Amino acid sequence: MRKYRLRHLFIACCCCILLTVVVIRPKTAPEYTKTSQTDEVRVYFSPSPACENNILAAISKSQQIDVAVYSITNHNIVNTLIAAYERGARIRIVTDRTQAKGKYSLVDKLRGAGIAVRIHKGYNIEHNKFAVFDNNYVVTGSYNWTTGATKHNSENCIFLSQPVQEYKQRFETLWSKYGS
Repeated sequence: MRKYRLRHLFIACCCCILLTVVVIRPKTAPEYTKTSQTDEVRVYFSPSPACENNILAAISKSQQIDVAVYSITNHNIVNTLIAAYERGARIRIVTDRTQAKGKYSLVDKLRGAGIAVRIHKGYNIEHNKFAVFDNNYVVTGSYNWTTGATKHNSENCIFLSQPVQEYKQRFETLWSKYGS
């Protein structure tokens, strides 16, 4: 009888290990980078800190940042935007009106720091998720600027050196449409 219980215990332990390795994904997600002479593409996946960390690095080294994002609840990103603004970076943000009024939204904190934020009007939702840094590169993808996107959601972010101008034009269209 004891041998029977030990055998079942052993099988149960093996199943748990297999479940952990195969079904439960690791906290770090894969990264893809492709660079040519004219274009650079970097792709990151979450849940992991990769998207957040690369966005933080881009904000920290940029002087001009235009952001169109659905939801902003990530304290690290918001604090880094405020620090960039305080060191003289020009920052403009357009975001969704429903999300801006949400319980965890940090839009008021950004506005309180003096950052120009415009809330969308005219569309059902402002569902874009992109930022243009120094008119040199763009981050886009499904990644919302939220803690949930970093820690819990299956998301992606892509850093591109081309097509920056198309994203810049789209941002200018949204910025004008949403007025002051």
